Order: sequence, then structure tokens, then C-alpha cells
Amino acid sequence: MSNKKIFSFVIGFLILFVVYHFPEFFSAFWIMATFKIGFLIVAFILAILQGWKGLGGYGLGFNPKWGSDLMKGLLTGLLFFGLSVFISVKLGYEQIAEIISFESAINQLPMILLMTAIPSVAEDILTRGYLYAHLKFLKPLVWILISSFMYVLNHIWRLDDGPAVLIYLFILGVVLASAVWIAKSLWLAFGIHWGANIAFESTHSIIQTKALVGHNGPTWILAATWALLFIIIAFFYFPKNFNKLT
Repeated sequence: MSNKKIFSFVIGFLILFVVYHFPEFFSAFWIMATFKIGFLIVAFILAILQGWKGLGGYGLGFNPKWGSDLMKGLLTGLLFFGLSVFISVKLGYEQIAEIISFESAINQLPMILLMTAIPSVAEDILTRGYLYAHLKFLKPLVWILISSFMYVLNHIWRLDDGPAVLIYLFILGVVLASAVWIAKSLWLAFGIHWGANIAFESTHSIIQTKALVGHNGPTWILAATWALLFIIIAFFYFPKNFNKLT
């Protein structure tokens, strides 16, 4: 990369980082909503200024596979987060405290979908799409590790939460970064991330769970389920593409 491109890359990333994290200093919902939606607008304008045709430059182009990749990712995210909750309940780490009525669940679902989609895609652009656009000349393994560490560091409010949280975030980051490299777009990773966030929010609103332990057992289980997903991805994809990874 030339000095000009490096400067553009760093400045662009800092702009997106500030816009993404700015609403965390305020409690007002409208500020959060404005900046999360505003992030997508800023990312779109930045992509054009940096030479791409909108968010397609960051992996959100409407290629022939975008819909199927999104749906596969969405179902995968729901399944593996749900699996972690199921195991935690079976081990006695959590319990299902309440299941709301079907009518109430249907009424809440549109808001859950909306309020998880926008933050998910914003973070995916910041920690994966933007990096893929600028750094895809790197070896895949190097890029995946950079993106994964950036995903961990982007959770600046959770860096003091202990090794269970950091390891879970890193493994999820590896899964999502691998999904970007495999699909050559952001749609599969966005789907997994969105599905996981939908499942997480659902455990607080639809099928409400309650922690029964004071340790990090549920978080370690969550990390293990994402590790399982990575093993599945590695089993089917990496052997055929090993020479391209390093």
C-alpha cells in the first residue's frame, strides 16, 4: 500500500470507529439509533470517496448469492447460539424463567429484528468489511487474525470482563472473519452475527433465561459452540484451500 492509501485507510477507520462508539457515551435511545443508522450512511459515503460503488466495496454488494448466504448465516447464528443456551440449561447453569405468549412474541419480533440488524451490520463493516476491502491482499490466515483481534478490541467496554469473554469474542471473530473470506462478501458473516444477536435478545424478551451460577460457565459454553462451528467450517473448507491460507 502507498502512503496515500495507508493514510486513507487509517483515517477512514478512525471515522467509522468514532461514529460507531460515540452513542455509547449517552443513554438516550434516539442518539444510539441516529448514530447506528448514521454509521451506514457514513460508511456508504466513505466507500464512494475511497473508490468503491457504495457498500458493495465493503462486501455488501448484491451478488447472485447474497440472499442465500444471508439466510444460511442467519440460521447458523440462531442454531449455534441456541445450542449454547440449551447446553447451559441442561448443565444447570441457566434456567428458562418465562416464555411469553405467541402473540406477544410476534409483536416483539419486528423490533428485535430491526434493533439487532443495524448494530450487527455496522460492526461487521467496521471489523470485517472495511478491513477486507483494504487488506484482502494479505494472506487469508493473517487477515483472519487481524480481523479477529480487531473484533475483540472493538468491544472496548468488555476488555476487563476476563478471559472467558475475550476468548469467546476471539473465537467468534475467527468464525466471522473466516465466513467473509470463504464467501468473498460480508453477507454470510452478517447473517451469522445477526442470527446470534437475535437469539441473544430473544433470551431476554421471548424465551427468557435466568443465570443460576456466579461463574463464567455459560460464556465458556458459548465459546465452545463457536469453536465447534469453526471446526465444522475448517473441516469442509480449509483442507481444499490450505495452500491459499498461508
